[in-house]
Amino acid sequence: MKVYAMNECDWWIGESLEACIADCIEETGDPDCVEDPQELNEKLLESLTFFADEDYDDGEPITRTFKEQLAIEIAEGGVFPRRFATADY
Repeated sequence: MKVYAMNECDWWIGESLEACIADCIEETGDPDCVEDPQELNEKLLESLTFFADEDYDDGEPITRTFKEQLAIEIAEGGVFPRRFATADY
């Protein structure tokens, strides 16, 4: 499994870029939701921050690197491809 940026705000997890693009378009219903899609390299996986909305520690959200979250999602399994993260503006 790999993480792919669909645009500057949405990331998908899946086995291939093509599968993630198709799932993104299907989920959003918008073929224009994908802008310059690309696989995240190791440097980005280690530098981007994932905020776990289900876990809080002393009122502060627990954060992980994308790489750490990727390992968790792979271990949990489930259906792939799927949304991995999104940025709320």
